Amino acid sequence: MMKYRNLCITFICFGFVLPLFASGLENQNSITAKITFQKVSHQNPWLVGEPFNRKTNMIHLGKGLFFAMTLPKQNPVFAEFENLDYSAPKLQIKSYDSESGFILMEMTEIPKGLATVSLDPKKLAKVCPTGKSRYIYLPFSKTPIKVFLLDKKESEEPEFQLKNQILCGIQFSEYLIPAEYVAYFLKHNGKAFPHPGFSFEVNLSPSEKDYYSREISKPVLVTDVVPGVGPAYNLFPGDLITEINTKSLSNIDDWDRNDRILDLILRRPNGTLRELGETVSIKIHRNFSRQTVVFDLKPYSTFEFLIPDEAKNRKPLYLIAGGFFFTELTDAYLKEFGTEYRVKSEKKLVYLADYYQKKVHPVREKIVILSRVFPLAGNLGYHEFQDLVLEKLNGIRITSLVQLKEMIQKDEKGYFAFEFSGGKFAFYTRKDLLDLEREIQSSYTIERTQNLEN
Repeated sequence: MMKYRNLCITFICFGFVLPLFASGLENQNSITAKITFQKVSHQNPWLVGEPFNRKTNMIHLGKGLFFAMTLPKQNPVFAEFENLDYSAPKLQIKSYDSESGFILMEMTEIPKGLATVSLDPKKLAKVCPTGKSRYIYLPFSKTPIKVFLLDKKESEEPEFQLKNQILCGIQFSEYLIPAEYVAYFLKHNGKAFPHPGFSFEVNLSPSEKDYYSREISKPVLVTDVVPGVGPAYNLFPGDLITEINTKSLSNIDDWDRNDRILDLILRRPNGTLRELGETVSIKIHRNFSRQTVVFDLKPYSTFEFLIPDEAKNRKPLYLIAGGFFFTELTDAYLKEFGTEYRVKSEKKLVYLADYYQKKVHPVREKIVILSRVFPLAGNLGYHEFQDLVLEKLNGIRITSLVQLKEMIQKDEKGYFAFEFSGGKFAFYTRKDLLDLEREIQSSYTIERTQNLEN
């Protein structure tokens, strides 16, 4: 089922190579579980989200710890066994990586007779087959992982592949995710996998080589740097990388150049995955000069983006003042308008998300928007305000929701002049805000008018 060669791959060396499944890999030793998630709304963050369930396969790793690969970018609450009647069926969520969907669950009372799956790398090297490998991005992830390639596409649902109760990997689509990623996840208490921090291009056209550099053979061109993940203020698109961790790139073959470079960044010389926080040193060529850039590996995240994919920890911030519902713009906020969100949502916000999402803005930390207005007698005249960018309050540019809250609490002038995009304004006194806060509490079922830290 898998194309293979008799070789040692960069991240683990096996004593022999077999076609995948030819040696009797099993997947029947996994246990069916039901994981309960809680929906999160970026447009109604004060509401308690509805729960929903998803069935998945999990394996027992010993000491009451269970592992599964489930829905990414969600909010898991608890899990329970689906097909076995245990006296203590509930499992607590110990750790969850929203980028990969890896989840670790635990229970205090371990059922008798429950088989344990081994992640021992020495045992794995003896019994698990291997084959051609490559770095890929899973459809829902921005983090590159190194997988084995299958000859044909299998199920879209993750399935564990085991040999003699030893985990060989997770089969997903036409890939087999090696067991080393599960072992890493377990060892580091559910931390995410490291991200290179930037994107690059290894195959430059002759004209591109001539434009960027005529004196460097086989240059690697930086095409993008991820704010908050990579060295965004030291590495820039257009830089040419010549060396990574003292390894020159001029001698790396073209046929697997991309994977070898990712290996140099994400893996140690012995082939094991680097940990978060490990230092990477690269030498670059910029404007006819050579420089060294040093940075620490971090997981992929959009929290430092001007417009993140979603709120941090899937907890959208909000503030209600004067009946105005303020929040910070995220991609998830726009997508709650549905599959046709580009047509149904405010065009200015879509434009900002398309062209300024990754920008490291010199002024703004985040974009604060007035999502909508709760209709009250005291804010008559502003009811039609919706999806407007809050530009200024009392002449001061607003850069975050926390700043907005602090300015309202300080009340240095006794009045509040809100300036929005589209040339719209709103004016309140301190008494107006207090009266409207009482009115909204009596008119709507909202326990808290903000969820910002004090």
